[in-house]
Amino acid sequence: MQYWIFIVTQQNADGKIYSSTETYNQRMQDKFWGLGEKTPNRKNLQKADRVVFYLGNPEKSFAGTATLLSASFQLNDSEKENLSHGKERYTTDYGVLLTDINQWENPINAQDFIPKLSFIENKGAWGSYFQGGVRQITEVDYEIITHGASSPKTVSLLNYESDAEFALESHLEEFIDKNWDKIRWGAKLEKYQTDDNNGRQFPAGTWSIDFLAVDKTTNDFVVIELKRGQTSDSTVGQILAYINWVDKNIAKNQQKVRGIIIAKEIDDRLKYAVMNLGNIEVKTYKVNFTLSSYEQD
Repeated sequence: MQYWIFIVTQQNADGKIYSSTETYNQRMQDKFWGLGEKTPNRKNLQKADRVVFYLGNPEKSFAGTATLLSASFQLNDSEKENLSHGKERYTTDYGVLLTDINQWENPINAQDFIPKLSFIENKGAWGSYFQGGVRQITEVDYEIITHGASSPKTVSLLNYESDAEFALESHLEEFIDKNWDKIRWGAKLEKYQTDDNNGRQFPAGTWSIDFLAVDKTTNDFVVIELKRGQTSDSTVGQILAYINWVDKNIAKNQQKVRGIIIAKEIDDRLKYAVMNLGNIEVKTYKVNFTLSSYEQD
């Protein structure tokens, strides 16, 4: 059995804007969840998997659970017509059937659970983890969310060891995202886009890739990972796992996959760890903070 978060956001269809709550309620009534062809993890969904539903802006809340009654399948024209009720609003090419649906009377604020959820590595940018349409989580994270639905006060906040380091890492990811085209990557990289994800915190099984990009010149996939306090060995092992995941699950037509580690500094352990890995390079960054005196006239 696998565990997933299904993410629903505001929809714009039929010339109208539907809130995430409206879309969620309709899908629960249909007992069906639509998926795009490029939705991350679509092919990995299996019958009997468990799902918790997340409502995006402005709700930012968990709203209920269900069990998958089917694996992901492609709809024929008749099925599309039945599920869309004759409208374009819910037309989709793929989807899964739902059973054991439990819509919570009172959705729970997702932010209350962020410190406890293991799949969210960068707590300061937690919202970026809730995109991608479908995100795999561990059984432990699933239990934290679903048990919290009945007793959210049991979830306690964690103290961070270094507020300054935490803030820097959070803002570094945000800075890279917003200044992507200004960064000297050494290649023409663009973030890998799907219907549900912009390449940031890209869901890869139970993991999240900080940034997944494509080299516009070679068409290679590029996995970009920020080194956040963990050991160099852990960072290299992590990015190798991501590279292999992308190679197996997304790359096609012999697309190559390489990686970039972004670190504040390169220690000997990191230098030797990547020395014979031709598909991984390390880049460093610098942060300059300068105060200038104000001279009054």
